[in-house]
Amino acid sequence: MAAASINFPRSPSTIRVRMIDTTARMTVRAESFVEPVQPGHEILNLSAVAFLLEHEPSGRKVMFDLGVRKDYWNYAAILQKRIGTVIPSLRVDKGVPEILEDKGIDLGSISSVIWSHYHWDHVGNMALFPTATEIVVGPGFKIAPQLLPGFPQKVDSPLLVSDFEGRELREIDFTKSNLQMGGFKAYDFFGDGSFYLLDTPGHCIGHMCGLARTTSANDGGTFLLLGGDICHFVGDIRPNVTYPLPDTIPADVLDHDPPYFPLPCPCSLFTDHHPQLSDDASSHERQRTPFYKVSTHSASAYVDPRAAQHSVDKLLDFEQSSNVMVCLAHDEALLKHLPALNENPGLDLNDWQSRGWKDKTRWDWLNELPRNGKPGRKSIVEGFWRDGKPWDRSKEQMQQKGEKAVEEAKQDKTQ
Repeated sequence: MAAASINFPRSPSTIRVRMIDTTARMTVRAESFVEPVQPGHEILNLSAVAFLLEHEPSGRKVMFDLGVRKDYWNYAAILQKRIGTVIPSLRVDKGVPEILEDKGIDLGSISSVIWSHYHWDHVGNMALFPTATEIVVGPGFKIAPQLLPGFPQKVDSPLLVSDFEGRELREIDFTKSNLQMGGFKAYDFFGDGSFYLLDTPGHCIGHMCGLARTTSANDGGTFLLLGGDICHFVGDIRPNVTYPLPDTIPADVLDHDPPYFPLPCPCSLFTDHHPQLSDDASSHERQRTPFYKVSTHSASAYVDPRAAQHSVDKLLDFEQSSNVMVCLAHDEALLKHLPALNENPGLDLNDWQSRGWKDKTRWDWLNELPRNGKPGRKSIVEGFWRDGKPWDRSKEQMQQKGEKAVEEAKQDKTQ
């Protein structure tokens, strides 16, 4: 089935986009994110990126997501249960606020922080920003019973009271806009066509993607789609009809440390084990069908897997447009091939099309796939890290529980 044509509104306005490596590295249990889970691919490697948007006409700077806070052990109590079960390993060397300041960007110059959604690996540490910086969230956020006012006032909230104290919380109302793109409700953030928010439900309440116009032309220009967690693994949207898996995988795509892949490498090495298709599927179909769908497992990270898959199906039209580059928050290939503000603060992503970055990042995920039932790439991080060193998180938690029990026993004796 061919990709639908997206009617992008025309505008001479663009926005500058710079990518930030949030330094978060984690492994997650695949069953919560993709299906079906293949033997040897039970664990997914995830990095995380955020984006600095600069709107020249207004002089405003906006962050799209903040990644994981450096001191992730200070997140709300309910998250500490998830970290260590669904997330077996995690390391964060620097928080986004620290990275911005290191590169001479005053946190006070950030007018808005847009959360693609409220999950811990996207909200960072808002308390480090001045209260003049607003938080922008998606529909339904303010009335979600499990969120506000945040922990510790609301003991089961994954957010913190300190995220919101003294600052404006703005919820996007897509019902007030008649704008749609690619089947998604859209909101013109600056009112000039340079940057849109898209209503992309399924992963959690209020999930949004960003659509940044990076160049302007008579056909609407080029765009970066900032995907957040509309899906977590690019194998959910690749390969596809417009960009099928090539008969021979380009040699520069594949890892050869240690050597594993033959040269030249036929695509059948991957398509013969296509997890979505039956044995009688044609090679043509195997080369044009995404490898995964979002998880419907009982432990799925998607609160509404059906709606989430519907959003991913619509995302395919953007992925298959030559004028759009999809940037999922957890796509490792972005850090491999695109400049990050951390090391290249002067470089932006606006010329992605002329630099061929969409082509360069398209097939890197193949290296993650299992090899004869064994893992592809090794784990991106082992265990938990704190202050740049391996951290026995479980031992410290046991010590804290013991100290708490002793304190409670003392209190009982005095009563």
